[in-house]
Amino acid sequence: SRIDAVLLTHGHGDHTVGIAEFSTGKSFEIPVYGPPDLIRFLFGSPGRSSFFGDLGRLARNYVSPRNLKEGERLGLLDGLTATGFEVAHTDRLEDGTLFPSSTFGYELEADGRRFVYTPDLGLLSDSLLNRVQGADLFMLDATFWWDDELASMNGLGKTSYDLGHVPAEESLETLKGLDVGRVVYTHLNHTNPLLDPEEKMMETVRAAGFEIAHDGMTIVL
Repeated sequence: SRIDAVLLTHGHGDHTVGIAEFSTGKSFEIPVYGPPDLIRFLFGSPGRSSFFGDLGRLARNYVSPRNLKEGERLGLLDGLTATGFEVAHTDRLEDGTLFPSSTFGYELEADGRRFVYTPDLGLLSDSLLNRVQGADLFMLDATFWWDDELASMNGLGKTSYDLGHVPAEESLETLKGLDVGRVVYTHLNHTNPLLDPEEKMMETVRAAGFEIAHDGMTIVL
C-alpha cells in the first residue's frame, strides 16, 4: 500500500525501528513527522550522529524527516489534519531532557470527525481529558491492566507507572464519564489479561462500552 506520511510518537524501539523498512526498494521520500528532539535522535543534525546512522540503515532520501512542533496543526491530505501534543511517558533525565525523546499523542480531524491517539501514556492529565471530551474516537495505551502486573506475574520490580503506562484498570474508570464516541485500547503487553477474550476483565471493558484493538482492525468514523 502507498504510505503518504508517517507520524512518530516517541523514540522507543517498538515505535521507530519499522522506519528502517523503508531502506529497501524505491526511494519515495516519505515524510516522517515527529517531535523535534525525536527527529534529531533518529536522523541526526549537523555534527551529531543518529540512531539510524549508527545502525548503518536507512538510505538517504528514502524518507524525509520533518519536525512537528507541539500544537502545530499539520495538513496531511486533503481535508485531513494532525496536531501533535505532548504526553507523559519517557524518562526525564537529571538535566531535564527526556530520553530518548519527548512523547506526542496525535489529534486527527477530517470531515468534522475527531480521533485522539495516545498509544503510550503515563498520565491521564486534565488537559488530555479536555482534549478527548467530545471526540469520535479515543485510542489509548493499555500496555498493562494492573499497576503491579509485572510483579505479580513475573516477579519484576517495575510497576506500570514506573514504565510510563497508565494501567487500563484505572483509565477505564476515569474515561467512563467522558463524552467519547468510541474508546479503543491498544498496545497490550503479552501479560495483559485483556488478550484473552474469556477473562473476566473483558466483561468490565465490554460493560463500559469500550473495545480492544486487534490486527487488521478497520475503524470507520
